Amino acid sequence: MLVAVLSVELIKDMVNLKDPDLWGALIIILFTIFLSALIVVDRSSFGFLVGSLLFTHWMALIGGFWIAVVTPIFYVLKHRRPTRIKAWVRIHMYGNVVAFMLISVHFTYWITSVSFIGTGFALFVATLTLVVTGFFYRFNIIQSSKKYIRFIHISMTTAFYLILTIHILSHMMRL
Repeated sequence: MLVAVLSVELIKDMVNLKDPDLWGALIIILFTIFLSALIVVDRSSFGFLVGSLLFTHWMALIGGFWIAVVTPIFYVLKHRRPTRIKAWVRIHMYGNVVAFMLISVHFTYWITSVSFIGTGFALFVATLTLVVTGFFYRFNIIQSSKKYIRFIHISMTTAFYLILTIHILSHMMRL
């Protein structure tokens, strides 16, 4: 009986395998892993200046801006224009996965050379948790725990902003 129940749950979850958004997000995540591995192997290729900042800093600024500023705008739009909710959710999902890729490149670049990572590590873990819980929630990976995943996702959003504020302030004090 238990096997039959598990099989039915597995079949329900397999419906998500046909979702092109799932595959698109997975491709971006795999590319993120590839870029991070490339940085570990050849860090010097990413250590060039663009203006006054390193290339990887620009990537973190763009990715962080997207998650911290643009994502809340989509939240408001999602509730003000519910007829376009599917489009808003897709933009939110792809934008955040790409932003996470940019942040991962920055994080991998710095973690390979700095002995003290401080708030950067906490911020990366918070961002990673947001991406994972958002991914699990969006694609119903664990359907029986969907309300808990949503709770963790919303809670980590608060932690993200708190850690981001401390991270920015700590860097401003060093200048």
